[in-house]
Amino acid sequence: MSARSTSVCALAALAAVVAAPGASQAMGIVQERRLLAHSADGRSALYEVRGRGPEGGGSLAYRVEGKVRRKSVEFLVSSNFSPGGSSQPQLVPVSLCEQRLDALSTELATRGFRGIAVSPERCRTPDRDGLVTIATLPPALTPITKPSLRR
Repeated sequence: MSARSTSVCALAALAAVVAAPGASQAMGIVQERRLLAHSADGRSALYEVRGRGPEGGGSLAYRVEGKVRRKSVEFLVSSNFSPGGSSQPQLVPVSLCEQRLDALSTELATRGFRGIAVSPERCRTPDRDGLVTIATLPPALTPITKPSLRR
């Protein structure tokens, strides 16, 4: 087996274990979900899902959920859980991270999300922060009215 196929197998095995219900808790992985946005029609939600391992490292995924949970899809874009010691190898290659963010962008457009920037070029950064950002709208302006000159 080549080194590439071995690392792909290792990545697939890790993804299967982390994705299995309850497996992440059994391994001591703490997962946090943060709501980022709702679609324009309110039928779907975008979550950032972060995992932290007991020996360091973690994972970053984006999950799009519909009203029915089975209509959800998750995009794992970073996983650098420590296998022990001080190493934290990135198990999601840059090209795969970029592909998954392109797929996320398509999914968001299909479900009618607005004001979300997806930045696949940020997959090349070591920490992979800023992959998905939410536009914040400025506060509404109050109309300027001229004072009445009537007496």
